[in-house]
Amino acid sequence: MKSKVIIWVIVGLVVGVAAVMLFKPSGGGIANVDAAQAQKAIEAGAQVVDVRTAGEYQMGHIPGAVNAPVDQLEAAAQSWDREATYVVYCATGSRSATAVETMRALGFKNIAHLSAGIQSWPGKLDTGAQTSSQKIPTSGKPVFVEFYTDS
Repeated sequence: MKSKVIIWVIVGLVVGVAAVMLFKPSGGGIANVDAAQAQKAIEAGAQVVDVRTAGEYQMGHIPGAVNAPVDQLEAAAQSWDREATYVVYCATGSRSATAVETMRALGFKNIAHLSAGIQSWPGKLDTGAQTSSQKIPTSGKPVFVEFYTDS
């Protein structure tokens, strides 16, 4: 009987640790947020990044958001300030989860991931293409990009 209790305690601990690891935000400074928390971050000065396609962005986006499609994010983010705060979103949270991991790998430290996507946004949306005034401030540091080919 005592061995069964010990086994159940061990199983409970393993499940508990797995749950904590599964549901905690990945990396320091990266948090999954709801629309209310995203709005607070934006009001506090966070830059909003929409990682959907240009067409999706034109149909409706959070006011002030810059469009950096997830497949172009790494190149776009090279000159962004890694110490600034960003709110990142897509349609449902799937592509933005990938974008957040890309940004984390690039050294960004303060990311709020709107994990339910723009579909959870209760506020008004802007429409139309991105204007030149919607630029993310850069760090001002030079960027070196190196790549290799097999030619």
